[in-house]
Amino acid sequence: MIRELRTELFKVKRRFLWLLPLGVILTEFLWIYTNDYLRQPEILAEGYTTLLYQLPLMNTIFLPLILAAIASRICDAENKGNTYKLLCTMQQKGRIFDIKLILGGMYVLLFTVLEAANLFLLAHMIHVTQALPVRHVLIFLGVCFLVSLAVYLCQLILSLLLTSQLIPLFIGLLGSLTGLFSAFFPIGVLAGITPWGYYLMGMTFSMHYDADTRTYVIYEVPFRTVWFLCYLAAACILYVVGKRLFLRKEV
Repeated sequence: MIRELRTELFKVKRRFLWLLPLGVILTEFLWIYTNDYLRQPEILAEGYTTLLYQLPLMNTIFLPLILAAIASRICDAENKGNTYKLLCTMQQKGRIFDIKLILGGMYVLLFTVLEAANLFLLAHMIHVTQALPVRHVLIFLGVCFLVSLAVYLCQLILSLLLTSQLIPLFIGLLGSLTGLFSAFFPIGVLAGITPWGYYLMGMTFSMHYDADTRTYVIYEVPFRTVWFLCYLAAACILYVVGKRLFLRKEV
């Protein structure tokens, strides 16, 4: 397993895939840091709450397409050269699937670590005065990792089964647009039936906007445990089905 993982790392050595999650983090940082509204004293008093509400919304917009691009690039060498038959003479076909999933998981983990650093750096630089809500931060990071891994798994299956990578990338773009569109609906209406919407379903905060006073209030909501457990169960089923389809694929 280690040898195969080293081989995959060698394949992507000069593809600079780490720039994709880093680019998302930098975009989120600049988007939030340049917002002068967040520097008002009453907002800083609830600064972590505001950040933990805004970052999942941005992840919903950016990550589906970025994860699709990562999955496509990880499978790019085999798809372009049609080398699956050659690979299968040297290693088990199922290991190809698992190694590429682990490699993508490493990029997802990298993004999650950078997201945590981004959260604390933003809180420091805009001088948030709210005490650190440890439970909410841990839930946010856990949801970020698990949902991103599930979305990557979906994109990996598409990239492995389809020779042309335009369709997986189009589906990733559709996921980004769906994430943006679902943010305008009450949480659970649209987000709960799409694999990309669970960045929102995993949020522990919601917002009420008063059109008369043109103000909004962010308040705590219970974690949607049942929805999330169903999502994780669906991801496990997707792994089994997707791997079986790949094993049956003619190479």
